[in-house]
Amino acid sequence: MTDFASQPGPDETLDSIGTSGVRVFQRRDGYRFTLDAVLLAAFAATESTQGSGRILELGAGSGVVSLLLVKQFGLGPVDALEVQPAVHARLTRAVALNDCESRVRPVLGDLKRIREQVTGGGYVQVVSNPPFRVADAGVRSPDDERAISKSEVACDARDVVAAARYALAPGGLVSLVYPAARAAEVLGLLAQSKLHPRVLRFVHSRVEAPATRFLVQAVRDRDRGLTVRPPLVVHGEGPGGYSAEVAALMDPPLKLPRTLLP
Repeated sequence: MTDFASQPGPDETLDSIGTSGVRVFQRRDGYRFTLDAVLLAAFAATESTQGSGRILELGAGSGVVSLLLVKQFGLGPVDALEVQPAVHARLTRAVALNDCESRVRPVLGDLKRIREQVTGGGYVQVVSNPPFRVADAGVRSPDDERAISKSEVACDARDVVAAARYALAPGGLVSLVYPAARAAEVLGLLAQSKLHPRVLRFVHSRVEAPATRFLVQAVRDRDRGLTVRPPLVVHGEGPGGYSAEVAALMDPPLKLPRTLLP
């Protein structure tokens, strides 16, 4: 990788995440990854019942989830699908910077046109940290990259579920993270597509606080019941004021601003 491509541009930062030295490029004033991406990667890896096999990330962004899956958790290979050309370009640079060209394949494409992007039934697992906010909720960001990454202007939950269904092999797993307020909606969409929820875990900022996020893993075509895990608590007595479970995912403990955490 050339020195130019391995260095952040004037409007970029180069950020480290996780315990395996993953580094990603992000726009200084654009959409930036949050703890959700780290929790999703850990959840998908630890709850997986699959052995080795190809994984698809829908809406890969800067590449945090894909790179953590291969470097920190030893899974993959991963096809990382991203719709925004500028974001995809940063993702491609990050893959090279992390020496993951043989393990992570950046794919420029729209998940709503998934049939043109990947082979149906070709993946043992799909992961996605999709846009959280419904398109007509609140004020849309004037920055297109922020808007597409945070709000359902380019795709919605139904699109994500449909793309996962198409990509998964029978018995394959899909892992998602969404706001807790959307749990009933997302679980319903999964069940309608015969992606049967098998593991559910709610994320709380503190022990006494309401859930802000949920993590769900569903299996294609095989309904064997739902297990609800104990709550995942972000803040606690661990390093940096976080719970031991969350702090253990980061080295050094959690550089993410608190404003970006649940």
